[in-house]
Amino acid sequence: MSLNYRELGLNLNYLYEILATTFSIGKSKNKIIPNTACMGIRLINDTTIKITPYPDTTTSKNLKANGYISINFIDDIYLYALAALKKLKPNLFFIEFPSKYYSYYEITEELNQIDDLNLKNISMPFINKAWAVIFCKAIEEQQIIKKNSLGEVKLSEFILDIMSINKYKESFKVFNRAENLALEIILLATRLKVAKEKNDKPLFYKIHETIVNHMENVERFGKNERAIKAIKVASNFINILMD
Repeated sequence: MSLNYRELGLNLNYLYEILATTFSIGKSKNKIIPNTACMGIRLINDTTIKITPYPDTTTSKNLKANGYISINFIDDIYLYALAALKKLKPNLFFIEFPSKYYSYYEITEELNQIDDLNLKNISMPFINKAWAVIFCKAIEEQQIIKKNSLGEVKLSEFILDIMSINKYKESFKVFNRAENLALEIILLATRLKVAKEKNDKPLFYKIHETIVNHMENVERFGKNERAIKAIKVASNFINILMD
């Protein structure tokens, strides 16, 4: 399906932070188990999108298993925190993105091509707070190596074919400075977790120092309820990492 990306305010080959919702199938083969993560995407052209999750993430595993994904465009920074900063430690932090934010999109029979599963009436989960959602199916995958502040990282690069686009409302919102910093803190917190897992103490404390500086600036920019709620989620996540 062709995407009129300019109607959504998008451009080709730009990196956009979105919430990606994938799903797995429960043992009964009729239970949808959704998973949402904060991810970056790029529009390759008007029919395909590229996404590059880490291979061991639930997003990557779900895409390998069935290929279906909803790309959610969200203008609430708090939901980014809920999606990105989860699954740290059972009983110490929330484990899943809250179910109240999920709605479902019916997959038509001609799109229902998941191998070896009888999923005639399956529905794709998406975020009901999204102002627009692009429903996609992975058509290609390759393993790539990239370098960043964490060193060389292995990623699974998926090419997604656009199946359907639903625009639910107009969104003219641009994140303000506090919200942009909150998003940066969220992304840095995920890197902080990786640095701790790699036992890279110099990198860990460098990232932590940057986070603290950003948090101070969020406070300085004034009261922004959603940014402050996002920061509280990040602070809880980081405090556990500091133990």
